[in-house]
Amino acid sequence: MVSARSFLVPFKFSQSLAYVLEFSHQKLRIYRKGQPVEAEEDESDQSLESDYFIERDIYGRSNDSYQWTLTDNDNSALVINTPYGYDDLWDEEELCFKLQTIQHSDVLYIFSENHPIKVLKRYSDTNWVLEDLNLIGGPFLAMNSTSTSLTASDVTGTITLSASAALFSANDVGRLVRLRGYDDSVKIWSAGVAVSSGDIYLSDNKYYAAQNSGTSGIKKPVHNEGIRSDGGVRWRYLHDGTGVVKITAYTSAQSVTATVINRLPEAVSDGTVYWELGLLHGGAYYPKSGAFFRNRFAFLINTAEGPKVCLSCAGDYNNFSDMEFGETTTESAITVPVLNTEFNVGKWLFAHDVLFVGTGSAEFYIDTISASSALANDNVKIAQISNVGSKAIMPVNVGAHVFFADRYGLSLRDLSYNYYNDGYDQVDISLLGKHLFSSRIVAMCYQEVPDKILWCLTGDGSLAALTFSAEQEVAALSRHDFSGKVESVAIVPNMELCQDELWLEVNRSINGETLRSVEYLENGMPLAMPPSVYNASQIETRNQAEKNYVLQQARYLDGAVLFVRAENDDATTITGLAHLEGEKVAIFADGEVCPSQLVINGTVQIKASQNMVLVGKEIVSQYVPQAIYFDDENGSGIGAKQRIDHVLLMLYLSGGGKVGEDEKHLSEILYRPTDALMNVPQELFSGNKEVLFNGSTHPKNEPALLMIENTSPLPMNILAIVPYMA
Repeated sequence: MVSARSFLVPFKFSQSLAYVLEFSHQKLRIYRKGQPVEAEEDESDQSLESDYFIERDIYGRSNDSYQWTLTDNDNSALVINTPYGYDDLWDEEELCFKLQTIQHSDVLYIFSENHPIKVLKRYSDTNWVLEDLNLIGGPFLAMNSTSTSLTASDVTGTITLSASAALFSANDVGRLVRLRGYDDSVKIWSAGVAVSSGDIYLSDNKYYAAQNSGTSGIKKPVHNEGIRSDGGVRWRYLHDGTGVVKITAYTSAQSVTATVINRLPEAVSDGTVYWELGLLHGGAYYPKSGAFFRNRFAFLINTAEGPKVCLSCAGDYNNFSDMEFGETTTESAITVPVLNTEFNVGKWLFAHDVLFVGTGSAEFYIDTISASSALANDNVKIAQISNVGSKAIMPVNVGAHVFFADRYGLSLRDLSYNYYNDGYDQVDISLLGKHLFSSRIVAMCYQEVPDKILWCLTGDGSLAALTFSAEQEVAALSRHDFSGKVESVAIVPNMELCQDELWLEVNRSINGETLRSVEYLENGMPLAMPPSVYNASQIETRNQAEKNYVLQQARYLDGAVLFVRAENDDATTITGLAHLEGEKVAIFADGEVCPSQLVINGTVQIKASQNMVLVGKEIVSQYVPQAIYFDDENGSGIGAKQRIDHVLLMLYLSGGGKVGEDEKHLSEILYRPTDALMNVPQELFSGNKEVLFNGSTHPKNEPALLMIENTSPLPMNILAIVPYMA
């Protein structure tokens, strides 16, 4: 069965403008600020030229069809045609996405082994163009070593390329071919020689045609274009002994039509065995992954000889010429084979201080041999780091650390530089919580603000979160479940909320049918305060204003819809809840927790007096610390009877939570003082709160148990936990 999950990709156009791209079956939808970008009506007639069209679109879609269906969120969303079907998006065997992307400036590079490299360019919110990346000059396979010769019908323009044996296929359309010709009759240029107009001479490994008759001068021809004089004869540059053509049509296994890109040498008209076929063509894999490294565009491709990393000419990202006018220079393109003693398949390419290469059997890095010289064909090395093997998931960079998933997706590895051995080490960071990855990692992304979290999407639809801060020596793992199964993740910045947003595609079963929706995860606790808070003249006034603002902005519900009442709006129904149809939802209105309701026809009822209402599924947050043993006069307390009588919690702006020894014995934390006003929201609490509960006495072989849980829409921020033994 073909998976219908979509692939979410971040696109950061500027510091203040970011998009989320949703790749689905042969379509691409674009989101901005939590909404799909809408197409302009007057652009519908240009769909054939700009490769996009207008379609009545929705936020959710059915699992049973590749077609989008209409719901109450009726928008004219901008949808772009793509060649990527669901088979191109998701690898059911390896359990990861097949597409990989990188961004450079305002261009997104898209890699798929089944399609040529494509680029997505943004010109405006509603003007996006998806096109093939046009590579010139290479790269090429090794020089022909057989007796098969190629003959060109001409040296310029549209030509016929004929082979002496079966060589071509229909998949070669679009493929480059480089031909080299040698002519023993060509004379070598020297000074003081009588030359006739039209004569061809070889000088500095380049071919020149005389433009007039005369005696050659003393200035040797070395130019690469146009006409120059040697002091006696004017010489036109022809070629460097090689020429490049691009196949445009297939005729037979021995004949194709081609367009000359770089002028061919005359000698190929008589046939030559010195030819090289382009590395990229439809009959083999296209590049798997890419990166930008040391001012070069690099891609990783799997070939019959094994993985190869191809780097463009320096500063010329589309040019993969390994020679310039017959000579290899410092700026020339580079091809690095990735060799290993085991069967090897390239998985990813990642640029850091070095160029990391992940394969199915090992990890490598590419760097210069001498740090004092530029990266070049004579100053490049590839070294093996480990033999862990990688899964085809793009690594994630966290400062000086690069995290990647191992070949099985069962562990998260940390690549970092080791000063002691002057090399790179990999550390299994998932040892902190190995059980969290038992369903295998399928995707990763990193959220810098607010909490430095590396999110790992796992096969069961949950998220394993690594909170990582090397400078604070913090590394902790936690599990995050949702009301449905998460199938794709992406991170984009939100400048208005001053945080990085986690976007998710969530798969839910609603009334026996599968519905997928695109959602984003807010922090819940606002990070930036409005002027009403930070302009307060007194500390107490500021603290109270901060409590009130946080209470209004608290958003701790799953699959939630936020309703903000407009002026003169007396609506008592909230719509847009089709993705939670038939589910019991929590309602949080103006800082107050309201009675739960059942979603019927995608709606719930509210009061006309409620202005800001959040509706969604309860989030069950649980914290269970490691085994607790209390010291006694005999030592650590291990082996003694244990029982917790009460717990002291140090809290910050909290309003929900329960404490106990397990899920069946939880005590509600009471925040409202006995003398507080009724019928008004209870303000958030900061300080120490003592919670009593009658814990069980555990035998000598068991530790004391403690669980903290919060299912309320209100926040619970724990700064310290102090248990007390009875």
